[in-house]
Amino acid sequence: MTGYWDIHNHILPGVDDGSSCMRETMSLLQAEYEQGIRHLIVTPHYRRGMFEIGFEDIQKVYEKTRLYCEETFPSMHLYLGRECFVSSVNRAEKILSDSRYYMAGRPVVLLEFGYETEYAMIFQTVLMAQEAQVIPVLAHIERYRALQNQDAVRRIRKAGASVQINCESILGKTGFRTKHFCQKLLKEKLVDLIASDAHNTDQRQVHMRESMTLVEKKYGSAEVERIFAQNPESLFYIEEKGA
Repeated sequence: MTGYWDIHNHILPGVDDGSSCMRETMSLLQAEYEQGIRHLIVTPHYRRGMFEIGFEDIQKVYEKTRLYCEETFPSMHLYLGRECFVSSVNRAEKILSDSRYYMAGRPVVLLEFGYETEYAMIFQTVLMAQEAQVIPVLAHIERYRALQNQDAVRRIRKAGASVQINCESILGKTGFRTKHFCQKLLKEKLVDLIASDAHNTDQRQVHMRESMTLVEKKYGSAEVERIFAQNPESLFYIEEKGA
């Protein structure tokens, strides 16, 4: 398995609750590479009052990490994004209107909500994104109580959202109920993206290979291609140098 994408992780060192140092980042990058990932969007947290490191500081850490990745794994490409926590309509508006929150330089944003956020708030944010001509990717939707049924997920996708779930969730590492719900979504093709959301080399590791193997076994190789390659390529297609 090669040429796949991981569009949500916390691999950049020292910028949020993810990797603590460059050594750990190097180990995480190696794990991504060995598991077939060739396109990696790093998505440090942005959450007001908790994770507010400046854009310039993020950019410096990203460039240092990108250079290491380029030298060590020349066939793996690193891009910058953010995981943005939406706590209010005003916060959503500010995030959606600022291209510095875009993923891989494209008008795509990775949005996180509180576990108890009401459906109306999530839906309104998706509509606001559409008005702003930005594609909203909803991070780990299996966590949100308001989206704990297939009909709610169908409606949010129809409104224009892309749905992302975590590797650990489909592998049962966060509980049987969550795994069962993710299986329902996968069976009905309601999942657009699966990402590692990797934070470290200890408890929240990279599990991309295991996830691809599980999806292939249960839902077929076409689903692996759709979720891990085709869908992210359609969102983030970037012409490589020399192409």
